[in-house]
Amino acid sequence: MDRVNGKDMIATDNGFHEVVGIVADADAAASRLIGALGYVQCHAGAVPPGTLALMGMAPDTRAREVMIAHPDAARGGIRLISVEGGPDPLMRDGAQAWDSGGIFDINIRALTDIAALHNALGTAGYRAHAPITDWDFGTLSVREVVETDADGLCIALMQRVHPPLAGYDGIDGNASWVFNSTQVVPDFAAARALFVDHLGWVPVQETEGFAGNAGGANCMGLPPSLAATIPMRIGIYQAQGRMEGAVEVISFGCGGNDFAGARPPQRGWAGLRFAITDLDAFVRAMVAAGCEVSARHTFEWAPYGAVEAVAAITPWGARFEALRPI
Repeated sequence: MDRVNGKDMIATDNGFHEVVGIVADADAAASRLIGALGYVQCHAGAVPPGTLALMGMAPDTRAREVMIAHPDAARGGIRLISVEGGPDPLMRDGAQAWDSGGIFDINIRALTDIAALHNALGTAGYRAHAPITDWDFGTLSVREVVETDADGLCIALMQRVHPPLAGYDGIDGNASWVFNSTQVVPDFAAARALFVDHLGWVPVQETEGFAGNAGGANCMGLPPSLAATIPMRIGIYQAQGRMEGAVEVISFGCGGNDFAGARPPQRGWAGLRFAITDLDAFVRAMVAAGCEVSARHTFEWAPYGAVEAVAAITPWGARFEALRPI
């Protein structure tokens, strides 16, 4: 376990440490999520110029960031950024859940009651794509609901029914930390190759089936009469094969619009931040996978300390920021 500025970094070379979202008002958005999720504020202040450069924003951009996280977790926080002179349009403006491009959602576990957590997000301005959906895969049964707010921040809530959930001892409250993030991709094989062949990550789970259960129920808002006939592939990948800080990709066999060209300062989920030890290896892997890679930048990654960082934009428009403590 690395320590940066006295803070434990259990996610170093072990999945993403935090997610970054761009919103109209960082303080207001953070307050709403703190109320709904039971998170706490960890940091608030001006966004460093190096961070803005990493995100591809103009040199004269000024912005504010607020970091929130589960009080009992050492990873899986949410950093919200609002840009002066905004708000800008949404990254996935007009997108349906099955449309590809960018980062679709983040995943949070409902540890006790998904309905109560869903209601709390509804009070905070989130609207579900479909009612809470029950999925039974025989050895695994879960409940899930996917919801989005006016800033385009999409959150999937998941509650394990069976077998019992493990690994969350000492995590109080109904909401877990952010443990996974989903991207809808147009080419599943290419996305899998990026993670497994180029980055050397380990498959956590891979499934192939249909977008709805036997009755057509689904959490993405697809018509029930069609969902059970639409092919769907899912893969979840992480550097050490763990379901924490993992990246999930989904492809639907129904086509749709593509939002791979969306970029900051447009609003929505703007990136996943990975604490890593070898920036050179990350850059080589992402270039080989056909990603757009930024120049290197240094800045203060509050509250953790100084970092050197690069950003890679995948062919489907998802932004992965790799940060090395210095």
